[in-house]
Amino acid sequence: MKAKQQMNIISFDIEEWYHFDIFSKEDSWKNYPPRINLYLPLILDELDKYNTKATFFCLGWIARNYPDILKQIKQRGHELACHSDKHFFVREMTPESFRKDLKQALDSIENVIGDKVIAFRAPAFTITENATWAFEVLAENGIEIDCSIFPTTRSFGGFPSFGEAKPTLIKYKGYEIKEFPINTGTIFGKQFVFGGGGYFRLFPYWLINKLMNQSDYNITYLHMRDFDYEQPRFKHVSGMRRFKSYYGIKGAYSKFQKMLKDFIWISVGEAVQQIDFNQVRHLEIK
Repeated sequence: MKAKQQMNIISFDIEEWYHFDIFSKEDSWKNYPPRINLYLPLILDELDKYNTKATFFCLGWIARNYPDILKQIKQRGHELACHSDKHFFVREMTPESFRKDLKQALDSIENVIGDKVIAFRAPAFTITENATWAFEVLAENGIEIDCSIFPTTRSFGGFPSFGEAKPTLIKYKGYEIKEFPINTGTIFGKQFVFGGGGYFRLFPYWLINKLMNQSDYNITYLHMRDFDYEQPRFKHVSGMRRFKSYYGIKGAYSKFQKMLKDFIWISVGEAVQQIDFNQVRHLEIK
């Protein structure tokens, strides 16, 4: 039975299978076969089946190289948002380089879809406690909604001091940003993310379902590569990194289908309309 009292937000990060840190050299990307559109049509059809609208966080690079990808997402009535330009980690950038990257991404996406983009998610959730300056850059460029906070520790940094993983109004240097952090669940007494990316592939569906039902706020993030078992593997991706990158891909699409069927989902934009941000927690960041 679908739980109607919950807020369950569904989102996707639209990037190629090589757009993460182990393939970070842009010059090499042209040598890799495109796979972005192999699962996207299936995902869009599945969303249509349940009359569900999602938010798609797209790279500016994707908008320039595969504009039809963004057009088909928009034609199906979904929300387009920004995922940076080339998937570089925000915590490794300067305010100046991030500002340049963000502007290029926004211009590229908006030129394709013809609408203003007001929502953002940092690659690998890399707005960390040492990169809070990013909120000022986002606000200066018209971003009103952020989905970049990973409110616990992780290899890429995380933001453990954020506090409870619930929608929050962030205040920074006179700017305000509506924040939708990734939610967590308690497993063996520790806080874990469970609803997106490698975490979604790692945990069995019965556990994901259980943890979702224990929370009144869930937000998932999925990539096309999470479903693409035939994506190329490289010898230099080994050990734990290989496990994180490829474990659980074979069963991920069926898990996605079950999750879509078992819960009511909305987009980030729909969630904003349902929340009174005067009533949520206000977090002043220094």
